[in-house]
Amino acid sequence: MSEGWRDESPLLTLGGRVRRLREGLRLTQEEFARRCGISVSFASLLERGERSPSYDTLLTIGRALEVPVSELFREGPAPETSEPSHARLIEFARRAHLSRQQLDRWIAVGHAMFGIEPAREGGDLAARCAVEGCDRPVLARGLCAPHYHRDRRARLQQDG
Repeated sequence: MSEGWRDESPLLTLGGRVRRLREGLRLTQEEFARRCGISVSFASLLERGERSPSYDTLLTIGRALEVPVSELFREGPAPETSEPSHARLIEFARRAHLSRQQLDRWIAVGHAMFGIEPAREGGDLAARCAVEGCDRPVLARGLCAPHYHRDRRARLQQDG
C-alpha cells in the first residue's frame, strides 16, 4: 500500500449506501430498523460502518429497502439522489416494472407536460408536433400536448 493511498472500508461503503437508500425511501432509522427486525442502535452502527451484518440480515435489509442485495454492494455512485422527489420517481419506475419503451414514453410526456426541451439523441431532436409552425415536443399521435387535447376534444364532440 502506497503512502497517501486510502480506500474507504467496505463496511463504510455499505453503510453509506444503506443510509442513502433508506433516506431515498424517506424512512427514519426507527422505521428501517423495524422493517429489518434489528435494533435502532444496530441500524445506526451499520450505517456508520461500525458493524458487519450477517448474510440473513443483508437479505432483510435488501427487502426493507426494496432493492436486490447486489444494489447494496454496487460500485460507483448511487443513482438515487438526495432530492426525495427524484428517489420517488426511481421507485415508481422500479415498482411498475416499466420497460424501456414505457420509460421513454413517460419521459416524453414529462417533456410535453412541462415544456422542457428534450435531450438530443444521436444528434437529432426528438419528434416535433405535426401542426405547421408548432415546434413543441410530441405527446401522442404526432401532436404536442395542447394540439393533442384540442384534437381529442374535437373528435369527442363529433362522436357525441
